[in-house]
Amino acid sequence: MIKVTDLLEVFFTSTIISLLSVPVVLMISERTGYLDHPQDNKRHAHSTPLLGGIAIFFAFFIGILSQWDVMVLSNMSSRIIAILAGASILVILGLVDDRIGMGPDIKLLGQFMAAMVIYKSGIRISFLGNYYLNLFFTYLWIIGMTNAFNLLDNMNGLSAGIAIIASFFFGIISWMNGQGAVSILSFCLCGSCLGFLRYNFPKARIFMGDAGSLVIGFMLATIAISGNWRSMGLMTSLAVPILVLTYPIFDTTLVTIMRILQGRSIFQGGKDHSSHRLALLGFKTKNTVLLVYLICTILGLSAFFVSRASFNAAVIVIVIVSIAMLIFGIRLSLVNTGRFGRKKSAVNIED
Repeated sequence: MIKVTDLLEVFFTSTIISLLSVPVVLMISERTGYLDHPQDNKRHAHSTPLLGGIAIFFAFFIGILSQWDVMVLSNMSSRIIAILAGASILVILGLVDDRIGMGPDIKLLGQFMAAMVIYKSGIRISFLGNYYLNLFFTYLWIIGMTNAFNLLDNMNGLSAGIAIIASFFFGIISWMNGQGAVSILSFCLCGSCLGFLRYNFPKARIFMGDAGSLVIGFMLATIAISGNWRSMGLMTSLAVPILVLTYPIFDTTLVTIMRILQGRSIFQGGKDHSSHRLALLGFKTKNTVLLVYLICTILGLSAFFVSRASFNAAVIVIVIVSIAMLIFGIRLSLVNTGRFGRKKSAVNIED
């Protein structure tokens, strides 16, 4: 079993590397003009460096290398290489999109390639009993979660903070289930995002860009299907990763449903996400993000409880969470978001 000291080592290594890397990429971003410029539908007032995702990926890469012997002993080395390869595809995809823009077809192709690398490595959904169903839902899960975090990157600290909370709970639950390699992946991502958050919240000196949000969503989706979230039954076992990642699923679902009902393209950006709706209810931007952190923490604790509780107790928690999120969604759907600013049409949109 992986020792706690191994987890602390990879967490602090990735955190420190991220903290040291962000100022470097910030300087590179300013010198190369890799900036996110203010627009009518963006919240920031000044041009902001846009290469934070590079620091997150670099910190994750170094953190994993620091535990490479553990990965080899866990027979995970080939899968880790696949994860890094898939993430590299998305880093390049995000960098190009942030610089010159990219059509939805090219974006989908890049995400499909990253998902294919993961599937071919053996990391996949396998409980459906049918090859094609497992294939379809593996690709759907990875691509869907990749886009969900891209969409969540609409307020300072939001996407990174949610990733920190989700990866922390994935790390704790997988470690308690005896899956050391998955736990190391989780705490490595947690530290990489934490170091970046220092420069992104509450006031942002740098944004992660698509190169960050795409990779974070991809990593969490991959971790979710890499783990064996043992519980008292198949349903409760499946509920564990879904509970951890409920908020990005909730936000994407809310936006999709509301845009369809309003006859708008789901690929059109706008200030109609759950975070924007909370702000319109009177929350300041910082407090909105902190409230979302609190919700994600409660969801993570629910996942932890479900992973350890009896079947009946786990089902009760799942039902309570489902009802609470439904009521929350209905309340937010009633918020009048007014006129929506338009952005570039794309599969992933950094709102």
